[in-house]
Amino acid sequence: MQGRTLPPVSDQTAFHELDWEDVRVFAALARHRTLARAQLALKMRGADIIRRISRLERTLGRKLFVHREKSFRLSAAGIAALGEAAQMEMAACSLVEARDYVPPARTRSRSR
Repeated sequence: MQGRTLPPVSDQTAFHELDWEDVRVFAALARHRTLARAQLALKMRGADIIRRISRLERTLGRKLFVHREKSFRLSAAGIAALGEAAQMEMAACSLVEARDYVPPARTRSRSR
């Protein structure tokens, strides 16, 4: 969109280091609550999931999960981040759907 600017971001470094894949993995682990279920859903190794979660936590400067035995529970920061991650997922879905959208041709009105 022409003329549209992004809102100001207080931490430009974190903004540029934010990786969509890390956010996607975070949202999946939050939904599935266990590493085993997240691995199946993401078709990803557990070590890779943990690595991505750790990187996202470093980027955001917040602990997103509380690890309890075999499950992962969202921290207060994780709960807040999940709402934003869900919006990113919805935007990504819209972007994929929009790729096939072809706007209707504009017709010129001719003055006589």
